[in-house]
Amino acid sequence: MGITAGGMIILLAISGGLPEIMWLGDEGIPGSAAVAGMGNTVFADDSPQAAIQNPAMASTLPEGFTAGITGGVALDIEKRTRRVYDSFGGLVGESEHSFNQNFHPLPGGAVVSLRRGNLAVSSGWRSVSSFAYDYNRVINDDNYVKVGEEILDISGILSDFGLAGSWTWSEVVSLGAGGSFVTGKRSLAHRMVYVDPTVTDVVNEIETDLSGGVVRGSALFNLDRFSVSGGIEQPLGWKSETSSTQTDLTLPMTIRAGLRYMPGNRLMSLFVADFWWSGTSSVEIDHTDAGLMNSWGIGAGVENTLPGNTIARVGFEYDSSPLANALDRMKFTTGLGWIAGDISVDAGVSFSPARWDQYQASGLPSFVTGDSLVVESSSTVLTLGVAKTF
Repeated sequence: MGITAGGMIILLAISGGLPEIMWLGDEGIPGSAAVAGMGNTVFADDSPQAAIQNPAMASTLPEGFTAGITGGVALDIEKRTRRVYDSFGGLVGESEHSFNQNFHPLPGGAVVSLRRGNLAVSSGWRSVSSFAYDYNRVINDDNYVKVGEEILDISGILSDFGLAGSWTWSEVVSLGAGGSFVTGKRSLAHRMVYVDPTVTDVVNEIETDLSGGVVRGSALFNLDRFSVSGGIEQPLGWKSETSSTQTDLTLPMTIRAGLRYMPGNRLMSLFVADFWWSGTSSVEIDHTDAGLMNSWGIGAGVENTLPGNTIARVGFEYDSSPLANALDRMKFTTGLGWIAGDISVDAGVSFSPARWDQYQASGLPSFVTGDSLVVESSSTVLTLGVAKTF
């Protein structure tokens, strides 16, 4: 979950038929394509992109000037079904409520870094959250005759313009600090078009601007083949604006930790892991409690170098939801990398399946007591990246 996850809950106000997971947005590409194949372990990533998230990690970048670019595409599939009962209350079977597929690009980022001796700096742009969702369903009456169609389209991204610096205090300890200005727009269009010309169609369009700042601090401890880092991230001055309203968002601090271990074997194996925790139960919307739970996440992965400088990667990620336990998400990841001199090319693939019942998430606006709605979804993401040291 990104830094703005708590604030995302205010962005949908239309009840019924909404993609509940989109309350939080979809995480963008905050790190390199390499860690995208290793459980998305951004806080253990030694790339220019991840150094903005973990400033102390900039001290591990190569001497000189390094540039990194990432981007990707995603395929989202969602199926919604409801149980069908006969006039005596007996279960007959299931009826498909909707089925949707959405193939869309994922902006990544472009970040540069410079390291000279004990000092290093990293700066650039990252897409930290993405809003891309297309939903379409046929509206039937009790006799399963089409009476209309419901269409929902959501788009937009959150961009992080960040700067981070690090100082290598000793061979063991490095310290880092940084900050970002995050801004973006989210567009939502919801339409209900009816077959009967005497029934008025429903059209709702909402343009929401989000903006705020983030300050970060971290420390890195290098112990030969083993390194560990820890840091904090504090959002400041967040607000949400539409054409008619402005809302202040109080978002909590996030605590992060990362781990890297190189055993020194023939495969030049690298084991990575990261962890985050956020007190999202303290999120407030215009000084009113948002009613969320605290949230956390963990990721882990490994890479091995094969003949020909080909790198194979695999990983796993788990993120809890501040809304309901049923909305927790798992990701299975894999990837490949190639190194040619001072250029590295990486590709990572993640697959995230999910299934939950309506009654398991009663805090959602579309919740209806006794509703038998079941949501099954999957998200497959391909991330590509190139980095070069000059």
